Amino acid sequence: MSDPTLPPPPEGNPFQPPTGDAPAPVPPPPPAPPTYGATPPPPPPYVPPAAYGAVPPAYGQPQPYGAVPPGVPVVYAYAQPSTSSRAVAVMVLGIVSLVMLCAYGLGLVLAIVGLALAPGAKREISESGGRLTGTGMVKAGVICSWVAVGLSILGIALVIIALVASGGSSTRVG
Repeated sequence: MSDPTLPPPPEGNPFQPPTGDAPAPVPPPPPAPPTYGATPPPPPPYVPPAAYGAVPPAYGQPQPYGAVPPGVPVVYAYAQPSTSSRAVAVMVLGIVSLVMLCAYGLGLVLAIVGLALAPGAKREISESGGRLTGTGMVKAGVICSWVAVGLSILGIALVIIALVASGGSSTRVG
């Protein structure tokens, strides 16, 4: 099954380095450690990166100062906007106010606190110049808070109507 156009395999161990007349290259000795009190050598002069399409230096040759070695990905980092903590608080208060509607009016109190914090959160986000996000969280918290307020008022009205209806037509059996 071998291809007749390929050369025959080498005799002996194929993983052994080839022996030849040329000696193996010797790596340069490491630089001497700096002595105490000696002034450090000046940094190499700045060489701007090569233009697009320029040929990079040969393998093993020194790279220009400031250049990225080949094979290393270049990552450009910039500040990511963060979420406003007030926006998170408004959203959490709105959601918790809906959950706590049946807890003796605690949902109504939390909804009012969330509605009171919402304008400050909106102002903080708009004045941050893009460093803070969270307008969607503020909107969600305000909507949940208003729903909780509406359901609380509806619940209070139903309790009052039930009390009035049962108090006016009650008959005592004696």
